[in-house]
Amino acid sequence: MRLMSYTKTNKLITALYMVTDIMDKEEPLRNKLRTLGTNIISDMHFAPVNTLPKISEIMSFLDIASAVNIISEMNSNILRKEFTELNQSISESKQIKPTWLEEFLENSSPAKGRNEEGSDPLAPTRVGALPLSRGRENSKGHTRIGVQKGSTLMKALSDRTLALSVKKQRRDLIISVIKASPSGVTITDIKTKASGLPAGEAGSLISSCSEKTLQRELVSMVKDSILNKTGEKRWSRYQIRG
Repeated sequence: MRLMSYTKTNKLITALYMVTDIMDKEEPLRNKLRTLGTNIISDMHFAPVNTLPKISEIMSFLDIASAVNIISEMNSNILRKEFTELNQSISESKQIKPTWLEEFLENSSPAKGRNEEGSDPLAPTRVGALPLSRGRENSKGHTRIGVQKGSTLMKALSDRTLALSVKKQRRDLIISVIKASPSGVTITDIKTKASGLPAGEAGSLISSCSEKTLQRELVSMVKDSILNKTGEKRWSRYQIRG
């Protein structure tokens, strides 16, 4: 059980790392989510039940990250779904254990002998040999913990490429808008200029963003030595660094 849960968790935390990779390195939520993720992997070795409150924390932080547009709603929903399934798997495992023991002892009876095919009837019922990888139900109706299905997880992994592409396009467009104004621009100026572009232009990548998202992008470009910043808060002006 623990091995299969660990495999599932390892893939899920990898997806969490990839999705949070697009966040600013100084963003507290980025570090908090990653720390919780690595703690969950550690807990899975010794006390899987201890991961339950950490999973709840991660889902709460994902809600916040999505609400303020730090990550996309789609990424948030995908990760929440997978963490919910992991939570259920760990919770149900506490009920599965007695069932496994009951089946093991029942099939271990000497009276059972060997089955019709001459194989040891204990083989398929030992805990280590149970078919956990498919997530199917056993004879008692309990759901087995399985290896993560690839469909939804791969959406989260592949969506990172799309997110990075959109971020690069948005950054390039911001730079082009700022270059057109040598005296510098404010966040409001950038949104105004972008909204004036013809319908269907890449300007929608900016006009559809919140001011907080644009501010994070601009601060990131200042840290990357692409822009110079003067002023504070909403009155900040940005210029291309010479």
